[in-house]
Amino acid sequence: MNCIVLVKQVPDISNMPPNAWDKEKGTLKRGVLDNVLNPLDLQALTLAHRMTGENDRMGAKIVCLTMGPPQAKEVLWDSIARGVDEAVLLTDRAFAGADTIATSYALAQAIRKIEKDLFQGNRDYIIVAGMQSTDGDTAQVPPQIAEELGIEHVAYVQGFEWKSGTLHVNRIGPRGIETLTPDTFPILITTPVWAEPLYRSFRRARWARLQKLHEWNATLVHAAKDRIGLEGSRTQVCRIFSPSEMRNHECLFPASMDELVVEIEKRYHSRAQAATSATEEKYRVGERTPTYQGEVWVYVEQEDGTVQNVSLELISKASELAASLNQKVGAVLLGDNVEPLCDLLISHGADKVYLGEHPLLQDFLPMPYKKTVSDLVFEHKPQIVLFGATPLGRELAPRIAYCTRSGLTADCTKLDIGDFAKGETNLTGVLKQTRPALGGNIMATIMTKGSDCQMATVRPGVMSLKPADPLRQGKIVRVAPHLRKEDVHLAIVSVESQRSKQSLAEAEIIVAGGRGLGSRMNYDQYVEPLAESLQRLLKGRTELGASRMAVEDGLRGHDHQVGQTGQTVRPKLYVAVGISGAVQHVSGMQHSDTIVAINKDPHARIFNYAHFGISQDFQVAVPALIEAAEKKHAEKKHAERKIA
Repeated sequence: MNCIVLVKQVPDISNMPPNAWDKEKGTLKRGVLDNVLNPLDLQALTLAHRMTGENDRMGAKIVCLTMGPPQAKEVLWDSIARGVDEAVLLTDRAFAGADTIATSYALAQAIRKIEKDLFQGNRDYIIVAGMQSTDGDTAQVPPQIAEELGIEHVAYVQGFEWKSGTLHVNRIGPRGIETLTPDTFPILITTPVWAEPLYRSFRRARWARLQKLHEWNATLVHAAKDRIGLEGSRTQVCRIFSPSEMRNHECLFPASMDELVVEIEKRYHSRAQAATSATEEKYRVGERTPTYQGEVWVYVEQEDGTVQNVSLELISKASELAASLNQKVGAVLLGDNVEPLCDLLISHGADKVYLGEHPLLQDFLPMPYKKTVSDLVFEHKPQIVLFGATPLGRELAPRIAYCTRSGLTADCTKLDIGDFAKGETNLTGVLKQTRPALGGNIMATIMTKGSDCQMATVRPGVMSLKPADPLRQGKIVRVAPHLRKEDVHLAIVSVESQRSKQSLAEAEIIVAGGRGLGSRMNYDQYVEPLAESLQRLLKGRTELGASRMAVEDGLRGHDHQVGQTGQTVRPKLYVAVGISGAVQHVSGMQHSDTIVAINKDPHARIFNYAHFGISQDFQVAVPALIEAAEKKHAEKKHAERKIA
């Protein structure tokens, strides 16, 4: 089985100089940065190597593809040193400034040429990519390539198996670990983390540099000029700023553990913390004509008749956005026999529920869901569509955006309506979409251009959920999905349910451990007793969490993972022990009411997000914190006995 592996040269986000961004242009000065192979693409290389080897087909070829400037040859030579047979560099000044849509189109054109020239027209191949790149963190390019090529895409792949010549892939799905089989090729798969990466020998690395690379430009891949580079882009960065500008607190380092426990308890039981957004002046478009027209929509994610909280959070946010624009809120609900959920959506703020029911929508598969939502967008023309940045949303939203030629911004942490004027650009009442980039080193506010619809994905737990109003009235708009079974080329053959994840999302207190703990034994010895002690003191529902690196090292299972490829949580108290603060983890817990960080490195990034910090070795800090919590608990029990 032939493979095409998509790789990217990315800046080393662990060493970001202050002058790395051109804040006027909203672009990265890549020349001042050290560059490396995107870490998740290294996982993709490993996966492709194993897939071609384990299928045991003679003559299988692995071709590596990247788009970038001439210096991107470095990642291709690196890939050849790790077992790739041929490598293609797609390079042309015309590609500069491309967003994900323009990038996806150019790479798809190169894939078509690889199929024709390097595979001699053989369509029996798999495209493999890392889930996302560390400089963009959008996860949009792979599904948008699949959409341009008209092929199936399976995201969040964690493993695979060949059975009698049939490929079975295991992915993180809405219900847990799902096993899928394709009935046709090519197919595109992406992986977050898979296995120990391929290593290169010194001899192989020297040999790789002697190999000839294919260098193709826009003309050779027959790329249309209006679909590449800046001209083909649908989004525009309008502001770059430091994450510190969004923080409304500084990390405090208490003088003693007793003082810390007092502060934790005070904040935990206090209800006087007002939301920052409550004091913000709301935008109103008034009598002016906004740049975009139409309703504000939310794609509703449901599973087995249960609406996911992120969808209700987004309906609450959509109500605010729509009020600023004098528009209605629409909720798109797909499935089979899901009409009873309509009343819930209306009670939370939906004015209309676009209800699409069909047997092919019973389980989530990208093609039928993409077609149904895209048809609705074309017909009803909303100006904004919001998705949850869940595994399902991050797989579906890019395909819909590409199909409808809409701009899409991923993993937003803030959404506002506002005006924008710069040069010849003058926009009224547009969606300002703010998200972290470059591993959380910067924040970017992005707007949509050259499109009738603005789309965004938003992490669960970021937006506040307003109480339901059971007296609200709304309208159900029934739609008839135009779906055919022969258009679906993926089948779900089994599901390993992970319902225990919900307990972590609902926890009031989470104590999480990171790779800094060093071992499963240390996790059990320090994290679990701390969680038990805080539960006794605060009397809240407590769960254990872990960073991605801790899960990879076996300290805890994936159902305890907090972060971008795990779960987003918003407890009253979050305690991070031995966690450095990588953006993948922070994005999943930064909206906790109170964050306490324990890390011996005083410069650890986690302190940028924490309310309270302890800069000590966990083996010293955790027992001291447990002792202080137990002391406080004993004092409370003693006081209660005296009162009694």
